[in-house]
Amino acid sequence: MAIPLFVLNNERNRVYKQRRLLESLSEFEIRKHTGLPWWGARELIEWIEPEVEPLARRNYATPAETKILTTLGFFRSGSFQWMLGTVSGTSQPSCSRIIAEGHANEMIRFPASVDERNIVSNAFYQVAGLPNVIGIVDGSHVLIKAPTDHVGVYINRKQRHSINVQIICNHQDKITDIVAKYPGSNHDSFIMRNSAICHRFQRGEFGNNVLIGDSGYFRAPYLAIPFSRMMVLK
Repeated sequence: MAIPLFVLNNERNRVYKQRRLLESLSEFEIRKHTGLPWWGARELIEWIEPEVEPLARRNYATPAETKILTTLGFFRSGSFQWMLGTVSGTSQPSCSRIIAEGHANEMIRFPASVDERNIVSNAFYQVAGLPNVIGIVDGSHVLIKAPTDHVGVYINRKQRHSINVQIICNHQDKITDIVAKYPGSNHDSFIMRNSAICHRFQRGEFGNNVLIGDSGYFRAPYLAIPFSRMMVLK
């Protein structure tokens, strides 16, 4: 009986932080933490919760609600684990694990198969009469607080600190590819040239399909951009 008693006592001696769920947070805390009103956070949690509910129903498993609030807080503030752990009642190691979890690869998928590409290209053709298009690409500057290191590279053309996020959307405005690692001083064309999706196009993975970009991008067999005024005059 020594081993079972030891295990039982060991379990009793474990101290697990009590998770602070939505109901225990005020409207002010929710808005500060997530940028959403209380009811908005509640609806989002109800929508996502079935996908992230822990399989182990143990009393020390991180609840799905806490995972979602922690992730929203990270996206909201851009800060690291300590603040998130303080606000949502989770430890620093658990915050790291929570942020690392996700369903990005399932939710953000570029049309890879011929059938998937045909569906998207046919839809674009019906909308705008443009053949072979499987996505529209552009950059969006997400403002951030000035970092402590390498401040200059984050200053964009409007003299504000940002991350230049490359986003590709399909005909339904659904994000199919995203690159969110370049400071705001980087140009759209630079990010595109160095992206994995660009290399896949260059390898011919998508046949004769193309992307559409604005005049900030380079012209390529797989990237259609508007003609300049000089080219039209010629």
